[in-house]
Amino acid sequence: MSWILVALVGYSFLAFASVSDKFLLSEQRIGAPALYAFFTALTSLPVLTLVPFGFVLFVPSAFAAGVLSGFLFLYGLLGSYLAIKRSEVSRAAPLVGVATVGVLFLLSMSSAVLSGKVVRLTDILALGLLAGGATVLATGGRGVSGPGFVRYVVISGALFAVSLVALKESYILSNFATGFVWSKLGIVLAGFSLFLFPSFRKDILSGHDRFEKPVKRKLGTAAFFFLNQGFGGFGTLLVSYAVSLGPATFVQGMEGVRYGIVFLLAMILSARFPSIFREHISHRETVRKIFAIILLALGVWFVAAGGGLESFL
Repeated sequence: MSWILVALVGYSFLAFASVSDKFLLSEQRIGAPALYAFFTALTSLPVLTLVPFGFVLFVPSAFAAGVLSGFLFLYGLLGSYLAIKRSEVSRAAPLVGVATVGVLFLLSMSSAVLSGKVVRLTDILALGLLAGGATVLATGGRGVSGPGFVRYVVISGALFAVSLVALKESYILSNFATGFVWSKLGIVLAGFSLFLFPSFRKDILSGHDRFEKPVKRKLGTAAFFFLNQGFGGFGTLLVSYAVSLGPATFVQGMEGVRYGIVFLLAMILSARFPSIFREHISHRETVRKIFAIILLALGVWFVAAGGGLESFL
């Protein structure tokens, strides 16, 4: 299954982007999640370079599904930024992923029942291992969470799940290039829609005040932001391509691999930037994390060996 390898490489790049998100969301850098989400939306514009590579303009249903996917994705991203800002990155990111997989699983089961498809126990086991590994990574220890953390995790996960289903539908109705371009247009439109909300508009319009800092720091933040967007953009491209090839539920389920990498990177960086990453870890927690990574590896193996997965969205 080529989509498995594509997804694994994509999530590796997204792991670096997740850790960078936590750094850039610190008060010493960009700080405001709404401002960061708006900047992220603007960086979606270069996707127009894909237009010559198979893009089809006149497919209204693919346009609607793609734009809806991008719109929901950005608001899911904003929710995840708000969650990350309130907790440890190695805790918030996996929980958002688990919430996404949970919603996708419910949608897949509902679809399977309505269409009369048979769901294999091995497929459910594989998805359970992937979700279980991500859950173990995200729970336990002395991690702290700010107000609204759980709410942002659940909302973000639900938005990401519906976004993936819409993206998959756009691919089915057209092709990869068309669905991907329309989804990125949806992200850009969602970015500008943030101005409709007073609190978000205030954060975005006051963004220049956040950069009243030494020139060296401003340039460093800008350079790091674009590097982060490069990692995130390439990772998103690969994961989106994997969704076009395989079931969105399992592509999302494999995101646990990303969180395993996030945990390792966050542990390394917490020694250098304790005020930003503040990872709380003990010997017992280290054993838990290793166990989680083993669960994730088993889940990936079951997915690769399964060969089915037809019942999942």
